[in-house]
Amino acid sequence: MGVWDYFTPEQQEKLKKRIEQFSHEELKKMRKESNEVLSKLITGFDQGIPPENTKIIRLAKLLAESQAVFNNEDPEIEKAIERFHLENPTKKDHGINLEIYQYIEKAKSYSSKTSL
Repeated sequence: MGVWDYFTPEQQEKLKKRIEQFSHEELKKMRKESNEVLSKLITGFDQGIPPENTKIIRLAKLLAESQAVFNNEDPEIEKAIERFHLENPTKKDHGINLEIYQYIEKAKSYSSKTSL
């Protein structure tokens, strides 16, 4: 069971329609950029860089911005993603398990408190 299964049918439909608004090339470019940011965040986590580090906060903010393109910062979609990670702490989605998810979320919370 993946994170997709944690979305309601309505949320799945909303996300599908949003994805259909982009060309294949646009999606490919966004996925590449998102994966690069995620990779840097995971490396930061692995290296023990604290989530309040300026570089990590900037990366988390970039990731949040790219996620918002698809989910329009819908709190219910965010809750579904969080629930997936809480119920499957060792399972990875896009390279993220619960620990990394919490690390990124903590960094995101700092980004809302700073003007980075």
